[in-house]
Amino acid sequence: MVLGREAVPHAAWLTGAYAALAGFVLGCAAAHRYWASPALANVRALYPLACAPLLFSASGPQSLAMHGRLRDDVMLAWEQHLFDAYPNLLLGDLASRPLTEALSLSYSSYYLYFVLPPAYFLAKGMHQALHRYVLALCLALYLCFLGFMLLPLAGPITALAPAFTPDQLHGYLAQPLQAQLMASADPPGTCFPSSHVAGAWAAALCVLAAPVPPPAKGLMIAATALLTVAVVYCRYHYVLDAAAGLATAGLAFFLTRQLTRRDSN
Repeated sequence: MVLGREAVPHAAWLTGAYAALAGFVLGCAAAHRYWASPALANVRALYPLACAPLLFSASGPQSLAMHGRLRDDVMLAWEQHLFDAYPNLLLGDLASRPLTEALSLSYSSYYLYFVLPPAYFLAKGMHQALHRYVLALCLALYLCFLGFMLLPLAGPITALAPAFTPDQLHGYLAQPLQAQLMASADPPGTCFPSSHVAGAWAAALCVLAAPVPPPAKGLMIAATALLTVAVVYCRYHYVLDAAAGLATAGLAFFLTRQLTRRDSN
């Protein structure tokens, strides 16, 4: 962001925000060293998840650092070459109000990944599982933030807008609420890789590896698979965004296992 500051809106303000966040991180580490408080330990374990939405918002203008413009033309060319069509448009033929509502709920379930598993691990005193979960989820998200700069995209909901049939998806309650949230809080340029897919699958893989009841693992996998379909059906991501999100999740989980194995040794 600093190197491409001429292409980044509010670059000076963002640089100061990152510096303030770095100071907070170092302050938590220093305080934990001299004050072994369980409450502070929990704050230190969870603040990366709390900061992720703020960093996601900052990654919108930051995504323009390398190219200075959105590059949906590149993604559309890739998808046309690979599929000889645009999968987002093909899914429009399946659109119905009940399906749209169900997949909008699935898309919105992503926000629970930041709350329910960490709360469960804390309640059960599973601190090692909590640290692995936070590390994997944040690695996936932060890798996505770097990806946004490599290929900043507006997404199919904008790039393919004139070609969709129906021109808009309609649900009942969840769909309009989710659409309003995306319109107000989803910055342009934050599509590739899909942070929804990357974060959700990194979280799901950590839950699979943790000592949690099998029904919870099955529910996590089913919810994450539906979310992966929802990001494309709801027109927020290209198929290749979702595929890149899966690869990012795998890389984040691999790095987490390597880093936590080193710490255990």
